[in-house]
Amino acid sequence: MGRKLIIAMAILSFTLAGTTFAAVENVKVSGDINTEAVTRDLGFGSGDESSDQYLFSQIRVRLDADLTEGVSVVVRLLNERVWGQANDGYADDTSLELDLGYVELKEFIYEPLTLIVGRQDLRYGNALIIGDPDTNRYVADYWNTNTTFADLSTRKSFDAVRGVLDFAPWTVDLIFAKVEENTANVKDDVTVIGANAAYDWSSYNGVTEAYFYSVNNSPDSNNTTSAADSKDKVYVLGSRAQADLNDNLTLGLEGAWQMGDYQVSTSDHRHLNAFAVQVMAEYRLLDEKNTRLGMNYTYLSGDNGKDVDSAYNGWDPLFEDQSPGEIINILFDNTNMQYWKLSASTMPREDITVGIDYIYARLAQNSTSGTIGNTSYTATDNFSNISVNEGDKAIGHEIDLSAVYDYTEDVQLKLVSGWLIPGNLFADANDNVGYSIRGGINVNF
Repeated sequence: MGRKLIIAMAILSFTLAGTTFAAVENVKVSGDINTEAVTRDLGFGSGDESSDQYLFSQIRVRLDADLTEGVSVVVRLLNERVWGQANDGYADDTSLELDLGYVELKEFIYEPLTLIVGRQDLRYGNALIIGDPDTNRYVADYWNTNTTFADLSTRKSFDAVRGVLDFAPWTVDLIFAKVEENTANVKDDVTVIGANAAYDWSSYNGVTEAYFYSVNNSPDSNNTTSAADSKDKVYVLGSRAQADLNDNLTLGLEGAWQMGDYQVSTSDHRHLNAFAVQVMAEYRLLDEKNTRLGMNYTYLSGDNGKDVDSAYNGWDPLFEDQSPGEIINILFDNTNMQYWKLSASTMPREDITVGIDYIYARLAQNSTSGTIGNTSYTATDNFSNISVNEGDKAIGHEIDLSAVYDYTEDVQLKLVSGWLIPGNLFADANDNVGYSIRGGINVNF
């Protein structure tokens, strides 16, 4: 642990000692430490230079304080770093960053209203639209996080103002989030204004949601802001429903439509007309081993770029926090894709859980550029221009395996692995089997 981090933690501990002595019932300290060893080869190139091996840590310390009646504050500090790197070229890896920092005012002016102001987590439904400010496969430079394990980052918070209206069984969230300020005196910010209305059923453990979001200057597929046109705006209208039909079966459905003006590139500004559909099911055997079977189908519309005079049909990932698969999530943006995901998990012992996911993925629209892929990943593998066979759609088959051992109720040992067998989409130069293997320990306190 770096010197700066040790000093900061010492100061924090000293401060807490005085605070808890003064009001021990009003302050709660919690956190977690996650440490993993990773080896990855995503199937491009050959030899040692094409694979990554490293260890990393994620450390979070959280303070919850109840002040006067109905007023509380939350602060959480975070450090994410690769072992042995004092500086990754972007930021000091021993620094602590503000991950959460907000005040919550209950019964604010109006009894059903709760107001939450500051850096906070925003997540709605299955996080198809809102869940991670830079998507779960990327970390923006302003977070000062090592991008080697960007897809595994725990950073999910937004700078936002949120009003929660509790009209049980209805709950309405009204949000304003400033995702990126960029230049203070230029209209190049990334902002979100929206509403999410949820209805909790009185039976079947069911919920129905309807939402609308307006995103100004939304990030493009490379997670960069289009400052060239301040009129770039995406509107999202969608709905989700999920319910337990009985003790064994849960079904869920979500659909969303995107419209507005979209800056595809500097020279390509078009009307947006895109949609997404997700269907999920989980079947529980209700046996002693807690065996579960799952299914997920996702369709995210795409645009092949053939007709630049028509509307742009590519789904904008916006602020999603979803993962089709361990490796597919690294290689591809959450757009222009359809995939089928089958899952199973069981507990051979009461302290061990094992699982398997099978994913088959295809493009929604044929690629016409000859290259495709995640242009933001900056680990050893450089696949910003993955060569593909134009006209083919098959991304491939992925198998992910996981095992979690509950060493104690606070300590977990885990092993996660994934293999991608590339489909016909990939050109011969980079159609090798890709893999990712991670093992580590997680402690909650």
